[in-house]
Amino acid sequence: MSARTTARTRFRRIAAIAAGVGLVVAGVGIATVDEDSAKAAAAVAALDGFDPANIIDDAVMFNGATMSASDIQTFLNGKQPTCAPGATCLKSVKVDIPAMAANPMCKAVAPRSSQTAAQVIAAVGQACNVNPQVILVMLQKEQTLVTGRTPYSGETVSLIYRKATGLGCPDTAACDPSKYGLFNQLYGVAYWLVRYTTPPGTTGPGWTSYNWFPVGQRNGVLYNPNAACGAGAITIKNKATASLYYYTPYQPNAASLAAGWGLGDGCSSYGNRNFYLYFTTWFGSTHYTVTGAVKTYWSSRTSTFGDPIGNAVAVAGGTYQRFAKGTIYSSSAGTWGVQAGALLTEYTALGGPTGKLGWPKKAMTTRKAPNAGSAQGFQNGTIYTSSSGTAAVLASLYPTFAANGYETGALGYPVSDAVTGNGGTVQTFQRGAITAAGSTTTTVTGATWTTWKARGAQTGTLGWPTSAVTTVTAGGKKGTVQSFATGYVTVQGTARSVTGPLAATYRAHGGPTGVLGWPTGSALQRTDGGGGWVQVFTGGRLYWGKSVGVHAIKNGPVLSLYNARGGTTGSLGWLVVSASDRHGVGGDYAQFQGGRIYHSGLGTYAVLGAILEKWQSKGGTGGVLGWPTSNARGVNGATVQTFQHGTISWTKAGGAKASKS
Repeated sequence: MSARTTARTRFRRIAAIAAGVGLVVAGVGIATVDEDSAKAAAAVAALDGFDPANIIDDAVMFNGATMSASDIQTFLNGKQPTCAPGATCLKSVKVDIPAMAANPMCKAVAPRSSQTAAQVIAAVGQACNVNPQVILVMLQKEQTLVTGRTPYSGETVSLIYRKATGLGCPDTAACDPSKYGLFNQLYGVAYWLVRYTTPPGTTGPGWTSYNWFPVGQRNGVLYNPNAACGAGAITIKNKATASLYYYTPYQPNAASLAAGWGLGDGCSSYGNRNFYLYFTTWFGSTHYTVTGAVKTYWSSRTSTFGDPIGNAVAVAGGTYQRFAKGTIYSSSAGTWGVQAGALLTEYTALGGPTGKLGWPKKAMTTRKAPNAGSAQGFQNGTIYTSSSGTAAVLASLYPTFAANGYETGALGYPVSDAVTGNGGTVQTFQRGAITAAGSTTTTVTGATWTTWKARGAQTGTLGWPTSAVTTVTAGGKKGTVQSFATGYVTVQGTARSVTGPLAATYRAHGGPTGVLGWPTGSALQRTDGGGGWVQVFTGGRLYWGKSVGVHAIKNGPVLSLYNARGGTTGSLGWLVVSASDRHGVGGDYAQFQGGRIYHSGLGTYAVLGAILEKWQSKGGTGGVLGWPTSNARGVNGATVQTFQHGTISWTKAGGAKASKS
């Protein structure tokens, strides 16, 4: 099966050249003539490397992963930015993909509707493991569809696409209608390029034996369909080159090669010449060579990295070359391979050698169970892969990771890449996180990490960590504390957080080593008295009344009496002065919305309302009446409260009156 047009069509196209249309016979198909003299000269120079016995390497032709559908679409868009009037560009045409069963040449293809040519080429290339670049070149050399052309007289766009790769159109007979259609042509060209190599399962009864272009044996290959033009004896070196000859069974003669993109003589053919020119012009060499330091490294690791699937690529600082099972990089950091898989995918996603990590500087190492995984070092960080995922720890966070024992330490393996935003950078690990915000780079681990995450992490109520976790002993109890931008997380048996205004007052009172000690629960919201929050600690409580602010009260008689009188729901209301302050020399007091509680050696008593006002007018604890010695009580229709040196009584009719004893 060869991809040739009829003689009648051939002569019509030669006439088009004379009319200045700009087309040349392409093996007796067509191809665009490039009239730029520099490019024409470049074509002649490129053909100096043309070897009819080795037009293209097997590794180049039979590699279906060189281009994605997106890559192909971008390529097509660039080759034909606009469509000629009345034309349908290859970049825009859409067809259905029918279901194709698996066979010895290709894997099964799932049906899909309304697919672009790029999507079809990618699907076919992957299914049959044929390089999409080869398929694109076949489209161009047969019907000039990549760069586009206007239909000839008697042709239509649909007619062009139905024989897009020349499949089923021999030089000496009419086209086979069963091969018509863009999908059939694209699938067919990939199928037959593989079929001609005689893959397993294609020998024996019922299978044609393709043996007239044997690899490794000297054989004559015609120059032209006209047998009188003769043949040249060559020893075909590989299956890919043999496949091209089965598809287009002619080799270019000397006149064809000397003409570059142009016409040779009457015995010239152009199909395989133009295949070579298009491929090298668009995609580089048709051969993969491995040289220098990459070759030295690869030679002892061929089973690890497989055959090359691309030539070396030079970038700033070094070179790299892709192989079937990975990529080898060579730079001032040394020559190192990165094996295919999650680790190479991550490295590529981060920009490869010109990205965040720079060049590899170490080989991949494997960690054994129970901490199984792999790691590979680069100039600016290390990539780790484990059952929790694959991620890179970059140089900015790496010292902190190292100080915490790497992946065998408190953090474990990274589970995601670092994320920068909201004023800092955070990276998540199996058992914690590393954060960098402001001048603080630290870790959050264990129960503190769990609490921080539950609170919304860096965007939540605690914000970024502002210190490392520290171990402290307070009230005879050992625990840990870590400060955050707007709070604390303490772990003393159970992790607790103190956030917002409560945290500021907690900090002002010494945190867990201060008068309040360790938190014993989360802050509880209250709705009474205008609303607020209450949080209990081992040494006291914090009260945050929305109308009065945050204040602390330590455990003891004052707090006990306050609780006995109903706390925030009682007559005293919310605390308005922190109760750890000393009052004079005789005792303590706490000030509330509805009164005060005083504690001294004489006892603990509440002073409220009009009695409080009268007492304060007499100098309070330092005045003539001294400290309270009782709570207010009803006596003969009056409210009476005693003090060290007197009494205050209150009636509705007479108000508050003080009497000195």
